[in-house]
Amino acid sequence: MFYAPTEGILASSSAQLPPTAEPTFSVVKADIDIPEGTVITATEGLLTLGDVPASQFAEDLNVVSMEDVRNMIVTTPIKAGEAVRKDALRKAGLAQKIPAPKEGEAPVKAFPLQVNSLSGVADLVQPGDFVDVVASFNLDVITLHPGAPQPQDGGATINPVNEHATNEGTSKVLLQDVEVLDIIKPAPPAEDGASPAPEATPPPSAPAEGENVPPTSLANTLNNGNWIIVIAVSNQEAEVLRFALDRGIGITTMLRRAGDHTTERSVGATMRILVDNYGMPMPSFPQVVQQPGPSQVQNVPAMPQVSNETFTPSVSNNNQ
Repeated sequence: MFYAPTEGILASSSAQLPPTAEPTFSVVKADIDIPEGTVITATEGLLTLGDVPASQFAEDLNVVSMEDVRNMIVTTPIKAGEAVRKDALRKAGLAQKIPAPKEGEAPVKAFPLQVNSLSGVADLVQPGDFVDVVASFNLDVITLHPGAPQPQDGGATINPVNEHATNEGTSKVLLQDVEVLDIIKPAPPAEDGASPAPEATPPPSAPAEGENVPPTSLANTLNNGNWIIVIAVSNQEAEVLRFALDRGIGITTMLRRAGDHTTERSVGATMRILVDNYGMPMPSFPQVVQQPGPSQVQNVPAMPQVSNETFTPSVSNNNQ
């Protein structure tokens, strides 16, 4: 056994061992050719996950998660099958997220709208969703009614005018099928639970002579419980929204089902519409009872007038 030849045995055993496989890493690859300037909002049909050998993988260059490329813009063309590199992407600004206008429609712009849990669908709206915008407001109305003519000294008469003040409300869907471009929320509180201290700002300097100083506004203050949704609207829609907001008209958003882009016709809601079309009961008011005076008709005896009893409540002092 010690003197038996071993060259053939060693050669045959080494030939049976498989080569060591090179490890691979999962990276994001392009499914199709992606041109420069493409904003990646949806990855389906555009990107996929594939393996690359360890020798071709660089952690600081290769993208390993689909979420890392969402809402990014391609700065260098990527061919189909190539791995997506971080240096070929940059974060897309809001201008790149605004959809291109459809044929025959006006281009849209970004419009900020401050909402809360009630007007913002309980914080369930996400960028890319579509909403409808409802406006509602109350208006004080004064109705003038002509009164009975009243004689004045010298034989002249005057026609008084009675005023009746009421508060009327109305609601109407102003905008339909509006896309949500972005959502801005207030900064989270500090780790110790205290709210972050505001940055110190120098006191305003005295205005120069003849200079117009705009009034101080708190409209840009974003408190907890409020956030801003940025919606895509046309110029005409922006004018309607700005007009309503400047006059304190309440704005509420309604979230649409995914894929729902239908347009409904509505007439709005007022008290008259609720009463006439929805059977809303009207409140009862005290009726004025008018007793006719005695009539002097020929051959008809006049009935004696009976005075009505007057009820006077008695107040007793229980302490005595």
